[in-house]
Amino acid sequence: MYSESILFESLAKSVSESIENNKETAISFSGGVDSFIVAALAKEYSNPTLYTIGGKNSLDVLYSKIASETLGVPLKIIDLDEQNIIEGINKTKEIINPSNSFDVLIGVTFFLIAKKIHDDGFHICLSGQGADELFFGYDKYRRALIEGKDPTVLRNKDVQELNEILENREFKIFRHFNIDFFSPFLDEKVKKIGMEININENLKGEEDIVRKHTLREIALKLGAPKEIANRRKKAMQYGSGILEEIRRISKKKGFAPSLNAYLDSIKIN
Repeated sequence: MYSESILFESLAKSVSESIENNKETAISFSGGVDSFIVAALAKEYSNPTLYTIGGKNSLDVLYSKIASETLGVPLKIIDLDEQNIIEGINKTKEIINPSNSFDVLIGVTFFLIAKKIHDDGFHICLSGQGADELFFGYDKYRRALIEGKDPTVLRNKDVQELNEILENREFKIFRHFNIDFFSPFLDEKVKKIGMEININENLKGEEDIVRKHTLREIALKLGAPKEIANRRKKAMQYGSGILEEIRRISKKKGFAPSLNAYLDSIKIN
């Protein structure tokens, strides 16, 4: 069984190999435990800049400011204004040709991040993608336990499907901007370690609303404040506030306040 120290060493190695000779590195940052680990490790090998998307009162922006101050690295906030979101949705649809509205929602978020990173002259972006799948971060794994199902089976399926999902969404978007997109959690050795860590190390039972404990311990050792290390998982569309903004835009245009209603309105128009 792999230890936390071996996982840490493998993550550090993955970050180092991803950065290579790039002294200036962009980090797609949410203010959560996964991206904090990536940023803290990246700081050992480069000069990272954090990029967070969200409204001024969003949780992602709030926690990203705390993390930026803790790490001593610059933070750039991508505002969610109506023009950016509308343009971003249209461009995202062109780039990824999505099969569902969820891919549009996540895709537009990364489109706006990638565009800003490109405009600032970066050629590499690191993220925390894959951590929630590997280390039982999503609440659906806890719910599976409650329902008498095996969360590991669900987790393994998610990990298996992850590369294809990212290839058709995030990787396409960042390639559009000629940016190399990496996550140390997608490294094959890191994935192998994550898959072999006992589920009880990360999902401690039906009442475990925090989960992902292995990574939280690593984050604390890297200097994360407790409010970040113990921050509960908040999906990007909620943490950034982008879903709420799209609903507002849809309602403003006379449609139902929902993502699907807005996307339908684009087809009609």
